Amino acid sequence: MKVRGKLRGFLLLAVLIGLGAWANDRGYLQPYVKKIMAAGHSGPTITVNNFDFKQVTRKDMRQTVLATGSVSLKTGAEVKIGSRISGQLKELYVQIGDFAQAGDVIAVVEHNDLLSRVAQRRAELKAEEARLEKTRSEGPLELSKIRAEIEELQVQINLAEKMLARNRELNRQGVVSITVLDQSEESLDVLKAKAKLTGENLKLKTTQLENDIKLREANIEKFRAYLKEDETRLSYATITAPIDGIVASISTQKGETVAASMSAPTFVTLIDLRQLEVRVFVDETDIGQVRLGQHALFTVDSFPEKFFKGVVRDIYPKAVIKDNVVNYEVILEIDPASIALLRPEMTANVIITTDTKNDVLAIPKQAIKRKGKKEFVTVDLNGRLAERPVTTGWRDEGFLEVLSGLSEGERIGIPIKPKLETRGRGKRRRS
Repeated sequence: MKVRGKLRGFLLLAVLIGLGAWANDRGYLQPYVKKIMAAGHSGPTITVNNFDFKQVTRKDMRQTVLATGSVSLKTGAEVKIGSRISGQLKELYVQIGDFAQAGDVIAVVEHNDLLSRVAQRRAELKAEEARLEKTRSEGPLELSKIRAEIEELQVQINLAEKMLARNRELNRQGVVSITVLDQSEESLDVLKAKAKLTGENLKLKTTQLENDIKLREANIEKFRAYLKEDETRLSYATITAPIDGIVASISTQKGETVAASMSAPTFVTLIDLRQLEVRVFVDETDIGQVRLGQHALFTVDSFPEKFFKGVVRDIYPKAVIKDNVVNYEVILEIDPASIALLRPEMTANVIITTDTKNDVLAIPKQAIKRKGKKEFVTVDLNGRLAERPVTTGWRDEGFLEVLSGLSEGERIGIPIKPKLETRGRGKRRRS
């Protein structure tokens, strides 16, 4: 009998447990459970005092891309200055940190041999110019002399023709012999031949004079070219600044010898600190949002509280891969008003604004509570707390855009974190 009674009790207990599980799955027991838990709950009640309330306001929001980079010199802003001739560095007029304007003399290389060559070329040019002047002045005089000889021969030919005509008449009359007539004809032929020869000589001298003048002029051009070449080499001895800039480094001192062979030795480097840009490395996941002309802000470690302005000027197509991370190089044009404080190679922390929304509803991100995939906020309804589902959009500097669920001016609560109480432990005093 005792065994049969125990079996009946176990069966009854199993039936009760099964009914309880079925009722709980159906939700019939939930109201009773909540009442029992509420009655037995001894924790503090959440009130408006547990929240810091903020109004839903409107503000401008941005989508941004964060990246790092460095301040660098633009192409052409760094110039390495060297000597194009070999010799001893005679003078060095600058020191590191000095500012040099374009055209200022930086250094002078010893050049006495070049001065001598230039003086020689000038003397040669002057001598050739004198020879040209002599040819131009004496040549026409010689031609004039030949023309005078031709005129004199023409007069003699005219006289010989008259004498020949007279002797022919006298020969017919029997007064002059045939021998005299033949002499007259011979004299006329000789004069004509001489006049023809003198005329050919005039043409020859004229051509010769023209050629001599052209030759002298060509020689002058040649000597001028020689002089210009040597003057150019002489100018290499005086080294000037090609751009405005600061002397960044000096590698050769006064008195040292520079040797210019295949390449010019560099001994002074100039940089123009007004020609700066920011080279930014943007991750491949963000580069699709970056466009030319977008505005950017950046900071450098030297001025962590100051924001410098820039604009996207170039986006390089070739990727930069380092440690299996793919980045793309973006160049920022710096606002000229900010350049004076910057220096090359400064690390830049960059924020590129890729898009903006104006006058949108926004709340602090600390006000959002998440339950699964849904988002809620606590709203103050005249002292009564209520949870309200919301839909959010962009995030910008600790604020979230509200797409739906709230209206401007409503008060939403940010939970106040409880302060941790610290208990001090005293030391026992020995009596």
